[in-house]
Amino acid sequence: MARKIDEDKIKRIKEATMKTIVDFGIESTTIAMIAKNADVSGGYLYRTYSGKQELINELFYEKVIALNNELAFLLSLNPTSIQPLLKTFIANRIVYFLNEPIASNFFYQLLHNDNFKLTGDLQQSVVNMMQKIKSIGIKSGEISEKITLFNLYFYILIYPVDYIHFKRKNIFESNVINTNDITSLTSTILNILKN
Repeated sequence: MARKIDEDKIKRIKEATMKTIVDFGIESTTIAMIAKNADVSGGYLYRTYSGKQELINELFYEKVIALNNELAFLLSLNPTSIQPLLKTFIANRIVYFLNEPIASNFFYQLLHNDNFKLTGDLQQSVVNMMQKIKSIGIKSGEISEKITLFNLYFYILIYPVDYIHFKRKNIFESNVINTNDITSLTSTILNILKN
């Protein structure tokens, strides 16, 4: 008989995984640390996931799927221009950062770790989304035909996340993420994509 999955425990495991990785880094985090922080036994965690990599992969894929679905929804709201899509997507990244700092920082770390890559159907889904955005952007004159899908992906998905986290570090001065960043980032990215 298959064991019933306790959704509350799974939620705690996922939250503990993100928090532990944010606090200690991906490489230093162990299954034992995650289990302790989630208040579950290591055995339960291993019955649910084969190991740390599978657990983190699931979280990474869930986030990428959510982002791709968000882009698809925003595209459906205005299928003739990418400016509103980009502006709303950036605003959502800032809201996510402000409301879910641990999850935001966790995703930032995964984006910069070579162990986490898009593969298979998920990769193809992201490629398809970038192709749709590029096609609309070319038709509207907002994206140059020379822009590659890689560059489009980088400037729409990675650049805003990097910007937010770099600004969070307050390296040059006291910087607070605010609505001015939405306008500035949107304008900067659109200028890059147009050239």
